[in-house]
Amino acid sequence: MTLMIQICSPVWLQRGLRATVLAAVCALSGPALVQAQGTTATLDNAASTERLISEFGGWIGNHHDADQLVTTLRSGRPTATEGAASVAPATGPMGYGEVRLALKLAQGALAQQGVSYPNQDQLQAALHGGVLRTPQGEQAMDGVLPQKARGTGWAAMADRYGLSTEDMLPPPGKAVTVKSAAPKPKPKARPGAKVKASAKGKAKPVAKKAAGKSAKPAAKPVKKTTSGK
Repeated sequence: MTLMIQICSPVWLQRGLRATVLAAVCALSGPALVQAQGTTATLDNAASTERLISEFGGWIGNHHDADQLVTTLRSGRPTATEGAASVAPATGPMGYGEVRLALKLAQGALAQQGVSYPNQDQLQAALHGGVLRTPQGEQAMDGVLPQKARGTGWAAMADRYGLSTEDMLPPPGKAVTVKSAAPKPKPKARPGAKVKASAKGKAKPVAKKAAGKSAKPAAKPVKKTTSGK
């Protein structure tokens, strides 16, 4: 499907479609929606934060740093004294979907520079802009959040950092298990107690004719008389 769109659609239409998909992802991710067994569950703020930490915690470094960074991006206020969480986002407070897209784009921007697991300074440069220092040298970074604050779209940044629409989609949520009510156990009969048959188990009595009572006697045959005798 993606290949067909790329072949048959002009560039401007491809960008429009990607922008629409990313906008839908952003809208549906905050608060996140989970579809499971025909049930839609709306996750609260704490659960949405945990989903982001679960997805990006290993990349950011650890649960604590990921929690601080997500809280900073959500609230628009720094929650740490150093690193990416110590800088207020240029965009101001962000929704959960926007936070996820910003982290995914920062991940793509660093991957282009050969950084798979960034330290706090490298993560800060990717998100907020600045000088990215790597063993291969230094690279000036525009920063995902300043670009967004200037009006650059998510789809345009995804193109810049080599990310496809599929890369930007959130991972599938965990299935919500819907438990059915357990059947009530049947009461056990007490010793010596008479067990009554259920109404359903009773067979309808077949009506019997009383003995000795017969139907009306059959009419006697009428003898035919011959005329003239």
